[in-house]
Amino acid sequence: MKKTMKVAQLPKSLSISLIMFSLPVLSADITQVHVDSGEVGQGFLVKRLNNCYLVSPEHVIGDAFFSSIKTGSKRRLLGEAEKIQTFGYDLSLSSVSGAASTKCITSINSFNAIDSLLNQTTAVSVSSINADGSKSLTPANLIEVGIVYLNIQPIDSEMPFYKGLSGSLVYSGDKPLGLLQAVDAETGVGKVLRIDRLAETIRPFFSSGFAAQPTNKQIGNNSEKPKENTVSIPYQLTQWSHKALNVSQRIANLSDGSAETHWAVQPNGLVSLSIALEGMKVVNGLTFTAGDVDKTALPKDFELLSNRREKGNRGWVSVYSGTWLNNQSVLNVTIAPIKAKRLKVIFRSNWGNAEVLSFSELAFK
Repeated sequence: MKKTMKVAQLPKSLSISLIMFSLPVLSADITQVHVDSGEVGQGFLVKRLNNCYLVSPEHVIGDAFFSSIKTGSKRRLLGEAEKIQTFGYDLSLSSVSGAASTKCITSINSFNAIDSLLNQTTAVSVSSINADGSKSLTPANLIEVGIVYLNIQPIDSEMPFYKGLSGSLVYSGDKPLGLLQAVDAETGVGKVLRIDRLAETIRPFFSSGFAAQPTNKQIGNNSEKPKENTVSIPYQLTQWSHKALNVSQRIANLSDGSAETHWAVQPNGLVSLSIALEGMKVVNGLTFTAGDVDKTALPKDFELLSNRREKGNRGWVSVYSGTWLNNQSVLNVTIAPIKAKRLKVIFRSNWGNAEVLSFSELAFK
């Protein structure tokens, strides 16, 4: 029986010098990174609103709490990636912080069906980022096409797929075909997850609606703790779009100063809260506190609007749009100072619970 291994076990003597002149110059639209985590491997960056994410094989990330990454861009930017979700097909998604996130330029909607491209392809290249941030291309042949996976084989037997290539992108010319995930230990054939299957698998994470399968995971203890000395602006909740699920989860819980109580509604349509301040105030941001709630019920995409008028429907200005990652027990958002008499918070999605949107505290600073 043939054995299949992850792209891991580096031969002791291996040169990674490549025949660069025979390979195409690849598109700069996708930022690839070198990943140092549970294993050494590869990945690429995908943007969503104001956040950046690392897509990589799950076995590369392993059980590590965070990964160090380095971009293959000209400046070799560093960053850290914290795993937030795993998927089928050995895929992992991590939130990215640091300078590397400035090179997050690719949308998940950039990846389309590749069937017509595969019909014209025989020669491919495996693109990877070395530990120093330099790029390497390994020439290969496309030898088998499936609806989920592709099989590729190195052109030169003296340049096999080696440790650290797992998560590399496989290209035809400057078009991505898939993500290298494993290698047959006996034949050296590489197993590649098609890029269109990859996009289909992780796209639900990037959706903006209230839908998905609920789970019962809770907020971890490794998230940011509330700040003791934060000065909050007094406010009054004046209008809300959805009634509370029950008396114990009423709207007043958002401003009672206790992380042990929470507000909960059924999220059908956009969920909004209208807030009145005590006269004109200078607002520098807001803080959400999760409390002890199902993390799939936490808000995901939200928007903050301000208004200098005391009443009426005119004068609303959007001042911030963002995403609350559900591995954060507290989210502190800082904005450029604004003057306002009223504020509005709109929640456009949550983390998958179709029955409940919930969190504990809302404060403004």
